[in-house]
Amino acid sequence: MAVVNEPVLAQILKADKNLKVDISETTDLNAARSKLSSGSIDGYLTVDQGAYTIVTGTKTAVKFDQTSFQSALTEIQISQTAKKLGLTSTDVQALLTPAKLTMETQTTSGKTSGGDDRTGANIAVGTIASVLIFVLLMMYVGIIGQEIGNEKSSRIMETLLAATSSNVQYYGKILGVIMLALTQIGIYVVGFSIAYPFIKTQSAVKQIQGLLSGITVGFGVYLIMMALAGILGYLFLASIVASLVNEQAQVQQATQPIAFLSMIGYIGGIAGAAVPSNVILKVLSFIPFISPTLMTSRYAIQYSTTVEAWLALGLQIVATVAVAKAGEKIYSRNVLSYSDDKIVTQLFRNIFGKNNGRLGTVKIKGNGRHLLSLPIRLAIVAVIIIILLILRFVFGIHMSFLHFN
Repeated sequence: MAVVNEPVLAQILKADKNLKVDISETTDLNAARSKLSSGSIDGYLTVDQGAYTIVTGTKTAVKFDQTSFQSALTEIQISQTAKKLGLTSTDVQALLTPAKLTMETQTTSGKTSGGDDRTGANIAVGTIASVLIFVLLMMYVGIIGQEIGNEKSSRIMETLLAATSSNVQYYGKILGVIMLALTQIGIYVVGFSIAYPFIKTQSAVKQIQGLLSGITVGFGVYLIMMALAGILGYLFLASIVASLVNEQAQVQQATQPIAFLSMIGYIGGIAGAAVPSNVILKVLSFIPFISPTLMTSRYAIQYSTTVEAWLALGLQIVATVAVAKAGEKIYSRNVLSYSDDKIVTQLFRNIFGKNNGRLGTVKIKGNGRHLLSLPIRLAIVAVIIIILLILRFVFGIHMSFLHFN
């Protein structure tokens, strides 16, 4: 790079190590042009009334970083202007010092600072919460589904029901899986508590602490309660559909719709952490069986109020109780039933109280009729219709988006 007729500027640029360019001097513009044409230099710099121009060849333009030269020339111009105005180096430094800005977010529990870093941390917490609840749901739904399918395929169910009622077995399985979940989570908590004093100084642990710094005790309690309510609800759903299978190989097919339902909340929870203002996601966050992941994510990033979060939890608990009560009758009717019909057909037959397949000969202990009351049937049908509309709406938008692109 040749600097035309500016020896002082050339010396300053030579001293700038950030440019990574060999600087030379020339006093004649025509000579600089000739050298550029012959390839002796890769470019030259001219100054005209405070405006800088760099001329390069067609093959040498990539050798010069415009941003680096812009920064270097800006500093030189500031220094020259300061001298004209009689400013000292201290005055120039004070003028160039950036303003101090701190971003704070006002929440119901106070203020948390961090700005963009805080926003990124909230998105991370919301995403992690959605993933955690989704993994737990799928894990324990698979466990209870495989257990019921194994008992039906091995015909051991007749022996079990000869000694106890279907309701005892129904709720016993749910309680057993919940205790398993609490035991596993407890082991992780105890293990981390023991290891924490030895790993608290590590950088990864400090980063996690930074992510969790804005999480309050109230959110921790909410997270546990919503996770338990969501797991319970999905366990009851899995018990109902698993009771319709004839053998263990059909369990995965039977529980697949449950996985699709949980995927709505899972995907929505991840998307909601990035675009929490979306109206569709806000509405979906109140719908039971979708809210455990989606509302938890929105509450984690502080985009849903405490009242909205606890309202979604209340709706989830009510839906879980309703499904549990409806599941008692469906489970008792089908636990000894071996039908060749499709699982969806069997499910609708049970909702409307029709006979379902051939029943076993073992007498089942328990009281009450095996038909669901009309209000419960209508409620279940309404829930199924809403779920189907949501599936069609969500995946319909997704497919149209792909087609548009």
